[in-house]
Amino acid sequence: MNKPTLSELKDVTSFLNVLYVEDEAMLRDGLHGSLKQLFRKVAVAEDGAIGLELYKNSHFDLVITDISMPNMNGIAMITHIKAINPCAHIIVTSAQNDNEKLLTLINLGIDRFLVKPIDKVHLIDALYSVCSGITNTLQAEQYRQELERKVRLLNTQMKKEYVKTAQAVKNHPSADKQIQNFYEDYFHHLLQDERDELRELNEELDSDIIMAFQNDRIDPAYVIRLSHRYSRYGTILTRHTPFAKIGILLQTMSNDFEAHKETFIEKISSIRELLESFNFTLITFRQQTWEKESPNPTFYNPSLISDIEMIQNFLTQTEIIGDIEFF
Repeated sequence: MNKPTLSELKDVTSFLNVLYVEDEAMLRDGLHGSLKQLFRKVAVAEDGAIGLELYKNSHFDLVITDISMPNMNGIAMITHIKAINPCAHIIVTSAQNDNEKLLTLINLGIDRFLVKPIDKVHLIDALYSVCSGITNTLQAEQYRQELERKVRLLNTQMKKEYVKTAQAVKNHPSADKQIQNFYEDYFHHLLQDERDELRELNEELDSDIIMAFQNDRIDPAYVIRLSHRYSRYGTILTRHTPFAKIGILLQTMSNDFEAHKETFIEKISSIRELLESFNFTLITFRQQTWEKESPNPTFYNPSLISDIEMIQNFLTQTEIIGDIEFF
């Protein structure tokens, strides 16, 4: 795997806040200057006691700390921080290669350990690895909140449309028969072979998503498999007028999987959240519309379209590129 560049590193750090705790003034001032070029906010402390107070009174996405310091050492500070936030992300730097201390740090759940003097390449690699995970988690949460907002909005819009339709049917009884005829024609065109194939595709997609994202890594072959299955799903839907737009979007999305495979693999946490949410909606759509013959077959269309467009936007987003001076 290629080493991350400084511009790639900045892509995953520029929205994060970091706390840097180091008692040696020369090291603290030197790294502080570099961190300011990478992170949105950088706070520094000369010992663990000050670092802990700063952590309590502000939000930090990452803590970088030495071990041996006056007033409160790094291990004591990390212990307090983990009590406050068990999910805190911490990189430890130390001139000591003490196995007993290292074991304690591992048990505390630190993310990385760097031996002083800090090697520039190792530092960039550690920052990129840890901050990529933090950024992916934050992005996934933002997308989840956006999904929930859109679902609430869609539900509100659907309720309004339902009220309008009900009122129109009440005022024009002939419309009720026209709608019923449309649904009956739609039901008659759902072939059993297609129903069976969509069910198999949903099961295979569920299995592939689980296998693809196990151990926080992804096999590129699974990206291709997911692409082919979504494309086939789309092909079936395009045969039916009520779902033709969804079918076309699914085929376009499957092409984006292959065209932006590197983004798919790199943003593993975020794409997993999006696909799991989308697949849940897709299964519900199939069960209600293709198996139970819902009285409103297009009910899930807006939600499916929203999910597909969100996945496409995520895969095709323009990445920020910039050069910074390090050290």
